[in-house]
Amino acid sequence: ITLFNEFEMPDRPFPGNASKQTLEELKYLATQEGDEESIKEHDDVAKVFKKKHKELGLEFNKDEAKELLKQSAKHLMELKYKYNRPRPYQGAKFYNMDVTNFNMDSMNTPSYPSGHATQGCLMGKICSDKYPEYRKEFTELGKDIGDSRIIAKAHYPSDQRYGIKLAETLFDNLK
Repeated sequence: ITLFNEFEMPDRPFPGNASKQTLEELKYLATQEGDEESIKEHDDVAKVFKKKHKELGLEFNKDEAKELLKQSAKHLMELKYKYNRPRPYQGAKFYNMDVTNFNMDSMNTPSYPSGHATQGCLMGKICSDKYPEYRKEFTELGKDIGDSRIIAKAHYPSDQRYGIKLAETLFDNLK
C-alpha cells in the first residue's frame, strides 16, 4: 500500500554551516536545559501517540501508524541525505562551542530536516483529522515531539521548521 501520492518535495536548503543564522541557532541551543526523561519519552513517535490515544479512550491502529511512519521516513531520508547537514554538536565545533546533546540511536542521520518534527506533526494532523474534537491535544503532542529534539540539541530550530513544512506537504499528499 502506498499512502502518499507522487509529489514534489519542497526544496528549502538549510542556512549555511558558517552563516550568521546557524551561529545564532547554536547560541540558542547552548541555552537549552535538557530534561532527559522528557527527551527519551518523546523519542518514539508512535508510542507517544498510542499513549495519548489510551489516555483519551480512543482506538489507536499501531500497524497503520507504523506504516505511515515507515513511508514518511522514505521521504525524510531522501531529504536528509540530499542536504547532509551536520548535527548541531558537529557544527558547534566550527565555532569552538560546546553544544552537548543527549545521544540517542535516532540521531545517526544528518540533521536536516528534523524527522521527529515531521513525523510528530504528521501524526498530529492525521489524528486530528480522525478525531477533530482532540485537534488541540494532537497538534500540541506533535509540536512537543519536535520541541524535544531542540531541547535534546539534536536539531537546529531551522531543521524543525522545515520538518513541520514537510509534514504539511506529506499530509496534503495522503491518498
